[in-house]
Amino acid sequence: MIDICFVHFRTLNLEHLDAAWYSLSKQDFSGVRNVFFLDNNTEYSPDSILSVLYRYPLPCPLWLNFHKHGLSDRTQSWSVNTVCKAALSPWVFFTRTDYILAFDCLSKLWERAEGLTAQGLRCFLSGWCWQMAYDREARNIDAQVDIEQYNWRELGMEALLRHPYAFRFHETDQDAGVWLTRKENLARAGWMNEGMVSWGFQQSTFQRALRNQAAVHCEAIQDYLFAHQHHYAERDFGKASQEYLNHGGGR
Repeated sequence: MIDICFVHFRTLNLEHLDAAWYSLSKQDFSGVRNVFFLDNNTEYSPDSILSVLYRYPLPCPLWLNFHKHGLSDRTQSWSVNTVCKAALSPWVFFTRTDYILAFDCLSKLWERAEGLTAQGLRCFLSGWCWQMAYDREARNIDAQVDIEQYNWRELGMEALLRHPYAFRFHETDQDAGVWLTRKENLARAGWMNEGMVSWGFQQSTFQRALRNQAAVHCEAIQDYLFAHQHHYAERDFGKASQEYLNHGGGR
């Protein structure tokens, strides 16, 4: 059984949430037990968020957590740990508001996971990402593009591959925003490092711990399984690099 863990965070709006949740609702839920939703201190009220979520009902229990903590140091690592620790099933499929999923994303990840598990391998799986949020040097893209013009809700996420400013990100075996693994693998790797709060190295550091400490096979399926939505965020590699060094080079 699988639990889906979904995070909504501060630099994203309700339009981002609508697109992400719609794409989540199109997944194959045959093996899904629960969905856990975490709001990490966004400006939106629970009622306004629920008005989006209830547009696209899911065929399983939905657990809601609205954390209006007002703390700036509770970022990606904190939110991933918090929502995934709440999961009740052996497997966790993680995604966020900034990702639009291919409608067969979960089914493709699960098919591959079953094959690797049958071989006796611990696995952490993702897919290729169509990066619409920033350029290859992690600079914000200024151009605003209406993604609805591509009719992706009818044609599928693949229609977004026509986006003119996006680039292909294939290194999700090292740094993934959408992924599937067993919950016990997260614990074996020591969970994400909550001392690292800046954008940059939180996820890649954790996936390194999965490989080196938990002996988990990290793999990117060679297919575009999600698209990263355009949004602005603070991206300071200098600050992130200092945190990385302060925490032992990412364990």
